Amino acid sequence: MLWKREKKTIEVDGKTIELQPKPKSFANIFARGPSAAPQKAAHGLMAASEAGQGGGIDFKKPTKIKLYIENLAAKQKGLEVALIDNGVKGSVYDFVRRMLIASAMLGGAIGVSLALIFFKMGLPTLTSVLVGVALGFAVFYTGLQNFLKFPLQKGKKSAKLIDRDILFASRDLIISLRSGMPLFNAVTSISTGYGEASKEFAKIVQKVQLGAPLTNAIDEVIATSRSDAFKRLMLQASVSIKSGADVVEALKSVIDELMIERTIGLRRYGQKLNAVAMFYMLFGIIFPSMGVAVITILTTFIAIFTIDYTTLAVTLVGLVFLQVVFLELIRSSRPSFTM
Repeated sequence: MLWKREKKTIEVDGKTIELQPKPKSFANIFARGPSAAPQKAAHGLMAASEAGQGGGIDFKKPTKIKLYIENLAAKQKGLEVALIDNGVKGSVYDFVRRMLIASAMLGGAIGVSLALIFFKMGLPTLTSVLVGVALGFAVFYTGLQNFLKFPLQKGKKSAKLIDRDILFASRDLIISLRSGMPLFNAVTSISTGYGEASKEFAKIVQKVQLGAPLTNAIDEVIATSRSDAFKRLMLQASVSIKSGADVVEALKSVIDELMIERTIGLRRYGQKLNAVAMFYMLFGIIFPSMGVAVITILTTFIAIFTIDYTTLAVTLVGLVFLQVVFLELIRSSRPSFTM
């Protein structure tokens, strides 16, 4: 009969034993060979994933808030380096998530508080809620941007503190080298007494004392320093040591360049200060004093509105706010270095 297999028999100790044929199926034909195990594994993985049990493998789709945090973290350029410099533990994603939660709590608290205040003042409920939500969202957005920029701003502030005293420290370094002192001893002598700049030189001394070569220690500190002036100064020293050139002349050329740049910066600050002083005289002194006097005189002849204590109090608050804005503008534009 077609497809019927013949049964085989053998004789053992005078007994006839019928051998059963090995069962075969068309499904096992294609499962033979070296690729059978991966195919079975892949089939099992697919089946497990469809059933929701993948042997510990979870195929969950990321939530919208997680995607938002990841996109927000990707937009923060230089934040990872700033976190490392400031000693903040954790990834950029964790930092952004914490700042997002803090901003949401701050915005929610202020929004609810303002909504209750407006409601107590007699405003309609819907208006109070809408104003509270709008102001709370504004506080949330502003707080989030400031929180995310705080590590970068702290790094810039630290760089300004280093730049403030770097010229004095570098001049002391040149004097020590000209007196015949080795470079490491000269760096050690300025590792104290010059504020934040001395801390950068102290890092070089510490690495050398731990066994690193002087040039390697300088390169490592340059890679992590926030000050551009310090990087330029010590990079020139490292290159001079490696090439065998005169370190003193190389450092002196960098100091001269820094002096020229700072002189130009002081001139720019003077030009900007002249414009700021003019606007301060107009909007901070002349217009408020003369404006209040003229309006007071006009209201005695023309009953446009009445100047009372509340109007004068609001004007005073506006003047104080204007004074603070001008003072902050002058302070922020002032150079932080010394000559």
